[in-house]
Amino acid sequence: MKYTAELDINAMTEEGSIYTVSEEPYSALEFIRFSPKRGEIQPGERQAIRFALRKPSGLEHGEYRAIVRISSELAPTEGGNVNLASKLAYSLPIIVRHGEVFVESALVEPSTVMHNGALNIQVWVTRKGNRSLFGNFSVETPDGKVLGVMNNVAVYRPLERRRVLIPLQEIEKGPVIIKYTENKKFGGDLVLAVEHTLE
Repeated sequence: MKYTAELDINAMTEEGSIYTVSEEPYSALEFIRFSPKRGEIQPGERQAIRFALRKPSGLEHGEYRAIVRISSELAPTEGGNVNLASKLAYSLPIIVRHGEVFVESALVEPSTVMHNGALNIQVWVTRKGNRSLFGNFSVETPDGKVLGVMNNVAVYRPLERRRVLIPLQEIEKGPVIIKYTENKKFGGDLVLAVEHTLE
């Protein structure tokens, strides 16, 4: 299998879509070096990619981001008259946090909406500060019954708000609590909640 790796930068829309950009004020591209950038891996083998971080002096406190894109191509396999080959691509975020980082956030404007033919709770997540958010959402009844979840939701700096849709696996009319918990593995400890009513 042959592979290539490259660094890129991206941005996020309020709907949560990710797109590639050529410039980003909080890019980490200039801080990161890595190797090897391409190679070939035989079946059963592994390849480690080593990264080095060198932050410039006088760097403003805050969070900086890049994406490493790894593309691989499997050699064609022959079976009878059929020739098969496959290409795979992976995108992994690289987050660099420097100095004092902070964030303020709230859950606002909850509502009940139809999305792709299913009932969802919609909520907006606001973000202020010099770092991103990354965590999990749940919709629960006052007695703790979970009606829906949405995990691994990011709100990347410098985005100031993002719309989140939480699909409901169960529906119970009445008051519910929308909860957000930051993933501690990504350096956050925020816990947020807002009330809503299912009618």
